[in-house]
Amino acid sequence: MEAAGVGVTPTAGAAPCCGALHTHAGLEADAAAIARQVIAGLSADDRPVLVDSAGCGAAMKHYGRLLGTPEAQAFAERVFDVHEWLADRLDVLLDSRADAEPLELTVAVQDPCHLRHAQRSHEAVPVVLGPFVQELVTLDDDGLCCGAGGAYSMLEPELATAIRARKKRSGASVVASANPGCSLHLAAAGLDVRHPLELVAQALDARQSTSP
Repeated sequence: MEAAGVGVTPTAGAAPCCGALHTHAGLEADAAAIARQVIAGLSADDRPVLVDSAGCGAAMKHYGRLLGTPEAQAFAERVFDVHEWLADRLDVLLDSRADAEPLELTVAVQDPCHLRHAQRSHEAVPVVLGPFVQELVTLDDDGLCCGAGGAYSMLEPELATAIRARKKRSGASVVASANPGCSLHLAAAGLDVRHPLELVAQALDARQSTSP
């Protein structure tokens, strides 16, 4: 984010949880209480709220529907997936490290369901990540769930494992996923899973460390 020329203020205790898991579990009253806490904690100004977890971003973009108030809707409109926001500022990011060499990695991009189907912003991930790795592999499964599915991998482990097996055929050395549930589920199968921006940061840092 700083390489893209913007300041960053971590939300820390102002928003310790987004309430997504409570919503998945049907605990709507608890999810609504958390949403109110997040809105109150982050409404001191109108800066964009950038989220690097697909599930959290999807939940926060739906606060207007969850709470049904103008305040909640206005807050939801400030929420962006971090890749979605960076994709519109890619030129600035690239110019900041014009000589950054792509990482010598073949990376498969796994689209979390909450990014592809809920937020519909999954196409921003390869846009942001592409310039910083040697090769991107797009999985040919039309965004099939990885098998994590919120708590699904714990409730239905056999089916979740069978679904996950189809994600292991890319031949890529690294899998990039922007959701912690997907990442944990895929990593449990022995895959090397990274957040897309971890790879971007690694490429930028590698160039910076070798600069005079």
